[in-house]
Amino acid sequence: MGTSKGYGGAGSGLVPSWVDDPSPGVAPGPAPTPPPGGGAPLPGPGQAPPPPLRTPPRPDTSGAGSFQGARGAFSRFAKTGSRSALGSAMSSYVRSGTGGARRAARRMGASRAAGARLLGVQRLGAAETLRQLNLPGLAGRPAAEVFLAILEFICPPGGAVDEAIARQAMLETIGDLAEAGVGDFDAMTPDQMQEFFLDFVARSIEGRVMADLGARGVTLPADVATVEAAQQQLHDFVTGCTQSELSGRLDGVERLGDRDVERVVNEIYEAAFELVAAAGEAAQ
Repeated sequence: MGTSKGYGGAGSGLVPSWVDDPSPGVAPGPAPTPPPGGGAPLPGPGQAPPPPLRTPPRPDTSGAGSFQGARGAFSRFAKTGSRSALGSAMSSYVRSGTGGARRAARRMGASRAAGARLLGVQRLGAAETLRQLNLPGLAGRPAAEVFLAILEFICPPGGAVDEAIARQAMLETIGDLAEAGVGDFDAMTPDQMQEFFLDFVARSIEGRVMADLGARGVTLPADVATVEAAQQQLHDFVTGCTQSELSGRLDGVERLGDRDVERVVNEIYEAAFELVAAAGEAAQ
């Protein structure tokens, strides 16, 4: 999938101004019942509807070290576009800043929950997903339009940065889906659903990195085109070292139970951060 250029983004770089606007031409039905635990996917065929959503898991930021080295390297990258500086920033972010790939993955609370819901959509299929979310009128609609309509279910809004990262990542992934020209939601293949999920994983990792490193201490160029090029290079770096390597971990996901899906999502995020760190070390 390509990189969406459909919006200018908000000043924070996390949530665009139109994040809560209804998608054009979509008239959602009554609000669906979200899954339990913030991380459980949609129920499988024959399972009872889930109870109301509990508070999503908070990101675990314990054990993190200093982001100073990563911020310095990222500033150099933003100014020069150097792949070596980007690699240094990413490896330092994972290894030293977060305390390793496992701890980095544990920082992705809302994104892991959203990822589990996405895999729930894949497990159920298009027709059953729309039936359970009380949106049968969206059958036959473009995939990007349907995902916008169920955005509130996959990424419930919240005031914390963690929820904003997941929500922005989902919006960007939907933009990539539309740019790629994917057709009806009902006709999405398992491979396309898998690509959509992995694109979301990469986008959410990018958002987490920018939230941690860009909060303070990173000097960005004044030229907008240079900043956009740096964002694109970051996206290409993360997707380039993760998507093909992680795709095999989704084999047979339609046969997994809820807890197993959550475990797979956790493992995918941990593996993704390890791949990002290793690629960063190789690029230096």
